[in-house]
Amino acid sequence: MFLSVSMIVRNEEKHLPRCLASLRGLADEIIVVDTGSSDRSAEIASAFGAKVFHFAWNDDFAAARNASLAHCTGDWVLVLDADEAIDPADHPGLRSLLTEHGPQAYRICCRNYLSNATQTILDATPVRNTSHYTTGREFDYYVDYVIHTRLFRRFPDARFSGRIHEVVDPYFENRGIPVALTSAILHHFGKLDHEREAYKKDFYLDLCEKETLANPDNYLALFNLILQSKNAQKWTQCLDAVEKFVRIRNNIPTLVLMAAGLACLQLGNTASAALWIDKALSLEPGHAEALTLKARCLVAEKQLREASDCLERAVEAQPGYAVSHINLAEVYVMQGNPEEARNALLRGIRESPREEALYSKLVHLDCHQGQRDRATASAAKAISAIPNGGGGLWHRLVAMGLLQNGDKKGALAIATLGRQAFPLNEALERLEAMCIPGDDAEKNAK
Repeated sequence: MFLSVSMIVRNEEKHLPRCLASLRGLADEIIVVDTGSSDRSAEIASAFGAKVFHFAWNDDFAAARNASLAHCTGDWVLVLDADEAIDPADHPGLRSLLTEHGPQAYRICCRNYLSNATQTILDATPVRNTSHYTTGREFDYYVDYVIHTRLFRRFPDARFSGRIHEVVDPYFENRGIPVALTSAILHHFGKLDHEREAYKKDFYLDLCEKETLANPDNYLALFNLILQSKNAQKWTQCLDAVEKFVRIRNNIPTLVLMAAGLACLQLGNTASAALWIDKALSLEPGHAEALTLKARCLVAEKQLREASDCLERAVEAQPGYAVSHINLAEVYVMQGNPEEARNALLRGIRESPREEALYSKLVHLDCHQGQRDRATASAAKAISAIPNGGGGLWHRLVAMGLLQNGDKKGALAIATLGRQAFPLNEALERLEAMCIPGDDAEKNAK
């Protein structure tokens, strides 16, 4: 069976080489529709053997997807974005699905790589990356979730719908064609591009607003508006979209309930927030992010014992979610129990040994408690795990401690390491100068 890969791109020269290289040996044809790149995207795609076409952007992702789909000639189509990749280990399994018999469409699990363990994707919390895949191995955390249909038999009339977060699923649903789930993983790197993610917040929100204006009773349009207004921190708009969603849908996803709870929290309405979050927990009692949000409501009501119990449940449910550990430590400090707070952070570090936020909280806790030696030891542990973390504070603490103990050579090594990571840090610059032996200092001055 002949497999076409269908893509749309715009200014993706940073991601395209990885994506297209991952398709060698899998794709028989690669269709790339460029929607207005000003970089080398089209040139890179051509160099990898893709057939490149151009489409005038019209604020409609489905229209662009359908333009790409129209150029495909294969028996099957795999839809990819430029910031995604398929590991070679999954090529044989995907090829084996391309038959005339059996399912004619497949959803794929999307693995979203993250830069830290405090992020969530939709309502899923991160886990440590101990995967066997070569692709994405260099990143510490990821979130898996099953996305919409991406691999399907090429029916001549198949079309995507939706101005944003476009889907082809309604085509199959309306015709009663079952959609199965593959065992393959779609590796997604877009969440690591923080500059682009920041840009997308307002861009995507604008598209969602246009979509809901055109289709005010479309639950998918409202669902997308909820997600994007939450990402853009437009809390009143988010809550309004949730209330409209609830009026037209009977089964409310946990994600929507949590968005409403978070919006109420941010708007200062703790009582309403607790009601929404309790509804989410009634559906998923062990949902770590929902439990963490519930604890915030309890803290606001000064119910600290209940809040710590709630956060302990969150930690047990999803040990890799650093936010629960950090919030638990904060609640224990409020209760006047700094040792329990410290233990909570150390538990978090055991689960996420390269999470900067946990080490920073630990170092600050030790400093706040007046435990200077302990803070220095914590900072040294942090540097060992993340040499370029801490904003310079970790290196400063360790270098000062070594200097006070007469170890100028060791202090200089740490201060220099810190300066390499934070070249504009004046405190580290002064420490470095203090550690340079007399003759060397004079040479340096000259």
